[in-house]
Amino acid sequence: FSAPFYSFVPSMSWQTKARFAFAGAVVGAGAKYGYDEVLRKREEDSKPHAVLLRLSGQIGSGKGSAISSSKPLNLQNYESQLERCFKKKSGAVAILLEVNSPGGSPAQSSLLHSRLLYLKKKYPDAPPVHAFCTDVCASGGYYIASACDEIHVLPSTIIGSVGVVSPSLGFVEFMRKYGIEDRTMHAGKSKIGDHPLAPRNPEAILQKTAILSELHEDFMAKVVAGRGDKLKHAAAVAYQREVTGESEPWTIFDLLTFGLFKSVEVTADHTSPLFDGSVYTGVAAVQLGLADSLYEDMEEAVKEKFGEDVRIKELKPKPSITDLVEKLSEGGLKGAGASFAEGALSHVNSALVEATTK
Repeated sequence: FSAPFYSFVPSMSWQTKARFAFAGAVVGAGAKYGYDEVLRKREEDSKPHAVLLRLSGQIGSGKGSAISSSKPLNLQNYESQLERCFKKKSGAVAILLEVNSPGGSPAQSSLLHSRLLYLKKKYPDAPPVHAFCTDVCASGGYYIASACDEIHVLPSTIIGSVGVVSPSLGFVEFMRKYGIEDRTMHAGKSKIGDHPLAPRNPEAILQKTAILSELHEDFMAKVVAGRGDKLKHAAAVAYQREVTGESEPWTIFDLLTFGLFKSVEVTADHTSPLFDGSVYTGVAAVQLGLADSLYEDMEEAVKEKFGEDVRIKELKPKPSITDLVEKLSEGGLKGAGASFAEGALSHVNSALVEATTK
């Protein structure tokens, strides 16, 4: 049949038929556009591209607020996006992780680091993972980045801080001065630990020191496993002595420890400037092996490494309510398109109502 379906419905007025015709044209145009968009997307996906995921913020637990686009950096919030990065897609030449984090929770840092290693095993045909560090990639941020195949930094990036810290204050003298009494009760001699309202407890201090040392050992082991012989401990010692103004000559112990032997047991130690919590600029980080190369612009660096025809495809998180409000408030063509779609739907609804009431 070549005649439209509404030509067989004599009870419809010509206005109703016109509205149905318009609605059909809109739906048909939308379907054609959608089909063309699917074909275009498939064609684009088959072209060489790099998948980009931005990891930014303080590392900690929790999902964050639904009304805000900011959320803690942890596995729970980025698990599905990381999985999507590694799933096999034709044309993907690299996985790019833009890292901008000062660190945070050791446990959450470890979870993200471990998931990256797991995904690399789960998808052995996945492209290499490259970390592009921006403002800061320190402490837990560097813990995560060390799981990547290569680390790239800006000259001004602050990177490193391979160490563990546990901030604490004591108020004993203040309380004594103002007649404040601590009435904390506990069961178990180690329950309150190094309590800020009580005098320093040597046993509690030793226990906390042991915990920090264990966390530090784990951190160092992960960095050594990821960076290996790229780490230049001897150069780091020389750099530190130059920065601090130390002029003492190198001893035989220094030469043996940092110059002649390269075993992990000797160099991967908390006494090394690379593992004592020091931070470095991007330039120094490349010289000392904490990073692989400098870059000025991510897109330019990716094209230089993988080819001029490579494009960057970003995986974006689900928009928050704030993001949706911002999009709705945008004008121009987007506003016009939304108005057109709203008008088309209104015409379809009016036609259906009129047809059913006659």
